[in-house]
Order: sequence, then structure tokens, then C-alpha cells
Amino acid sequence: MPDTARVLKSRIVNQGKAASHRLSAQLDLARDPVIVFCEITRACALACRHCRAEAQPKRHPMELDTAECSRVLDQVIKFDQPPIVVLSGGDPFMRRDLFEIVEYGVSLGLTIAVAPSATALVTDARLRRLAALGVSSVSFSLDAATAEAHDAFRGFRGTFDRTLRIMQMAREAGLAFQVNTTVTRQTLRDLPGTARLIADSGARVWDLFFLVPTGRAHAEDLISPHEHEEVFGWVMENAAEWPFRVKTTLGQHYRRAFIMRQLQANPLDPVPEDVRLALAEAWSAPPTNDGRGVAFISHLGDVYPSGFLPLRVGNVRRDSIVDLYRDAPLFRLLRDSSALKGKCGVCPFNEVCGGSRARAYAMTGDAMASDPSCAYQPAATTTTALA
Repeated sequence: MPDTARVLKSRIVNQGKAASHRLSAQLDLARDPVIVFCEITRACALACRHCRAEAQPKRHPMELDTAECSRVLDQVIKFDQPPIVVLSGGDPFMRRDLFEIVEYGVSLGLTIAVAPSATALVTDARLRRLAALGVSSVSFSLDAATAEAHDAFRGFRGTFDRTLRIMQMAREAGLAFQVNTTVTRQTLRDLPGTARLIADSGARVWDLFFLVPTGRAHAEDLISPHEHEEVFGWVMENAAEWPFRVKTTLGQHYRRAFIMRQLQANPLDPVPEDVRLALAEAWSAPPTNDGRGVAFISHLGDVYPSGFLPLRVGNVRRDSIVDLYRDAPLFRLLRDSSALKGKCGVCPFNEVCGGSRARAYAMTGDAMASDPSCAYQPAATTTTALA
């Protein structure tokens, strides 16, 4: 291995050593998810243009009831390493029993997060009650730096100002919170301004969600593969200066871009095996993907690899979420990097990236196909492999 690569490998491994040892000792993604999303309702007062759930004004009569939600939490705690549980929607505040569900989950020892919509249902008293119950964090959405742009994206005037007020209330209530921003053609150029707002908000995490064309979202709203690379580069150039941590959701190829920058080579193929593995080990978070570290339970109890990959594997009313996550053929397939097709199948980064399985499915109809939003072309790719 060249001396430069050896030095970089040593530096990156040292930086990630503590985190990687902790993760490897505690987490087996084939057995335990990192996060389980529980969509406890699809009811929501907003009409966001990208909504995965295609949320509706009223609750579905067949939603999991309070007792069923509690039984789901009873199942989740049985994982060897219980995951974070995100109570999402729709808008979870549309359920009057939200606090009861939260309290029960916390009593089991689960880490519970809540993802409400920015509506009048979010009050100071309710946020303080969540804090008192022991909620680990809440998340809010901010998709632009101006009221005009954000409100157009979310479908209601006044949502931008309300979101800023809610973030202030959460901070004053002592609730940790993250801000979610959907990266689309409409929001792309506003990202620097949005970052400045979030820096002033007191948020601990900025979650950049790279659009999947499902639900109300459309393929024409996607940014191009080249624009994905530009966003990744911009994040890496600025992350050290921001007072919050940055996450990329459904932007798995950010990991590949990060590794390539660390190795100071572009393009880089093939990557020496020991360097690739060292970089993967030093990664500060587990390489999650649809069905790999992630599971999703719908408001009706249906289980999916994620909320953005609409391939149902069972239902918690009759199946165990633990058994489905570990043994459902689809989940097992999604965790098998050797089953990836096209350029993802021959990419030297597919163990730490793997591309978005949800985006591949949404755009090709094949969950194991290449992620069309990735600009990287492995040298091993041939015309046949790309077919």
C-alpha cells in the first residue's frame, strides 16, 4: 500500500477507533435495527408537497390503538440492543393517546423520539410534558430560509414562523431537537440560508433528507447526481464550523464521497481492501439503509424496510417485528451487498454505502438496482453490469 494511503488509514482509524469499537461491540445490523419508525397515524393538518405518507386530514379507523401500540413496544424491547423508536406520522399530535404511548415506551427503557408537524397542536405545555416524560428528542422540518419558500413547500401560510417559534419553545423546555430539511430542486439553493437559521436555533442535529419520489414526491423534484455530489462537498467543507451535527438520510452515497475525500483521490478504484475496511470501521455511525438498521411500522401495523420502500413483509398484529426484521426474506436480501446489481454491485464502497434501496425501487422498480442519484462510476463497471 502506498505510504500516503497508509498514513491516511492510520489517521482515520485513530479518529474513529473509540466509536467503531463501541459500535462493533454493541450492534449487529443483521439482528438489531438502529431505529424503528412507528407511524402512529397518517392524520395531519398540513399538505406538504413531498409527503411520503400522503397524509390525510382525519385518522384512519383501523389505526393501531393504544393497546396495540403498547404491544409493539413490548416487541421492540426484545431486540438484543433495543433501537431508537421514532413516533411519527402524519402528525403524532393528532392522537390524544400520544403521551400514554410515550410514557409506556420510556417505562420499558426504550429511547423514544417524536416527530410532530408544525401545527397549532404543538404548544409549550405539550413540549414540556414530552420533556417531563423523558422523550430523548423531537424533530421539526425547515425546508427554506424564507417564509415564502418554506410555506409554499409545506402547503400552508404561517408554517415557517410557527416552526421557528416551536424550535424556541423546545429549547426553552429543555428538549433536544433536530431539524429536518428535504433536499429537492426547490430547496437546493436555499441550503446555506437554511443552515444559518438552524445554527441560530439551538438544534443539535441537521438531518438532510435526500428525496425519494414516493407518496406526493415526484421524480422531477430530485436533484441530479452531480448536484448530490455538490451538496456532499459543501457539507464536508462546512460541517466543522456548524454548531450542530449533520446527518444524511437516504443519501447513503455521502459515505462514499466522505471516504474518497479522506483518501484524497477521485476517482478511486479499486480501493485497497485493507484501506476500505479501515475506513468503514472508522465510520462514526453504522452504515444503515432500508432494511439494514432500519424498520418501519405503518399506522395499520404493516412492516416495511423503511417508510420509503413500500414492500410489505408482514403485520405486527400477527407477526413479531423482531422475527420480521431478522428473518423476512426481503430484509435479508437488502442486507446482502453481494445481491446488489449494476454499478452498485461492483462498487468497492457498497459495504459502507450500498445506495438508497428506496430510491432504486422508486425509479427502477427493482430494490436491488443501482441508485440513480449516484454520480460515481466504478472502473470495474461494464456496459453489461450497468444494464
